Amino acid sequence: MKNNQFARRDVDLDTAISEMQAINFYDGALANATNGVFTYRLLLRKALLDAKTGSNFDIKLANYLATPDTNLADWLDLEQPVTADIFYRVALQLLDFLETVDYDITDPLSAMTKIQLPVHHAKAEQWTKDDVLAAWYLLLTTHTKNGQTYLDKLAVNGYFAPLYDLPADKKPLFFNGKAQPVFDQNQLIREVVYVEGDMDSDHDGKLDLLKAEIIRPRDTNDGLKIPALYTSSPYNQGINDEAGDAQTHNVNVPLTGKKPNNTSYADIEYHDDHQPLPDKRNVAGETTETEETFGREASYTLNDYFLARGFAAVYAAGIGTADSDGVQTCGSVEQTKSTVAIIEWLNGSRRAFTNRTDNIAIKAWWCNGSIAMTGRSYLGTLATAAATTGVAGLKTIISEAAISSWYDYYRDNGLVIAPGGFPGEDADVLAVETFSRMMKPADYRGIKPFFDAQMKLMAQQMDRESGNYNT
Repeated sequence: MKNNQFARRDVDLDTAISEMQAINFYDGALANATNGVFTYRLLLRKALLDAKTGSNFDIKLANYLATPDTNLADWLDLEQPVTADIFYRVALQLLDFLETVDYDITDPLSAMTKIQLPVHHAKAEQWTKDDVLAAWYLLLTTHTKNGQTYLDKLAVNGYFAPLYDLPADKKPLFFNGKAQPVFDQNQLIREVVYVEGDMDSDHDGKLDLLKAEIIRPRDTNDGLKIPALYTSSPYNQGINDEAGDAQTHNVNVPLTGKKPNNTSYADIEYHDDHQPLPDKRNVAGETTETEETFGREASYTLNDYFLARGFAAVYAAGIGTADSDGVQTCGSVEQTKSTVAIIEWLNGSRRAFTNRTDNIAIKAWWCNGSIAMTGRSYLGTLATAAATTGVAGLKTIISEAAISSWYDYYRDNGLVIAPGGFPGEDADVLAVETFSRMMKPADYRGIKPFFDAQMKLMAQQMDRESGNYNT
């Protein structure tokens, strides 16, 4: 089956050489190479990163078969012309495919076709220098047995480390349309801001402040503006497992018959009550420097992949979570608004503050205004919710296993169901589990009476008695 995880852009030879030059695969020595086999040797020398000396390079080469009977080191010493058979036999080994398991060592081209890997088609059996360069460019964009591209495999082994010191105006660096890991992850900046939302979900007479945690490359301090990958995760600041267990509903109850009704959509249509909001905070000053940092993030691995490629990662847990205002509501309009508020700060249309009290405003000055959202399950659900608002700057969402209908997650045609195989779990249980303000004792003491009242109201309105659709 063809692996379609990575798209590939077809380029001409001049573009291929230019892009390989940008990532240091094509240099003066390669420019001066006179034939295909010398070109091939130089490319292999750059790819076998763990070989630091010529002798060690030869030892590493001897682990690969160029022909069914000759190792690659001995074959290169013969200075014979490169052929498709030679190149792709070695390529399958470089891509971690296994002889006898994945391919026949005597027929590598059939394996390339069967596995649906791209092949360079030369005009002659004996490859020229240009053929080797074109095939190598294609190889760098080809996926290994483990799914990553060959260039990504080299990146994991430290290929791009020498390019960390590129000046900011030379970054990001693209190869075949994809950003490459030329940003030093040991130099990442971690900072916190508090975004002012358009809601007062805890009814304290102040607009809710929403904690956002940002991880960005240090190169942004040198004028580089970058896009942001934003993950809205109510779990991010902690989970109340014990409280959630205590809130879980008893499912050992008798079933009752359903009675027909004449409910119409007009009866349950949602209407915003348009309650007046508190005034916005008075700004006491502006700055470009944050006051707060944080340790290792409960990160989303897709975001980690892109941090080294010149993207920022932004995490926010939303209303009702530790260090933010408000109460957890699970799927409400307020929760969507709190998700969108972070995007609006990133696109420059909303303000944030450096802490919760001093009202010193700070902009996302390092962001170019382009935002993508990532997330799985509840995280993907909030990405979907944000996308439905049409908020400016949100270019795409990568939403995995997301909920598109809360009713269909917790109910099924008027029946209460166990979402994801968790009997007794419901919207109020999820709200309690993710109400991480509970983990801050002094803060929780003040908000507990209001939150308890909200949970009683939620339990009533989610209607486990009938299971019918309602507002």
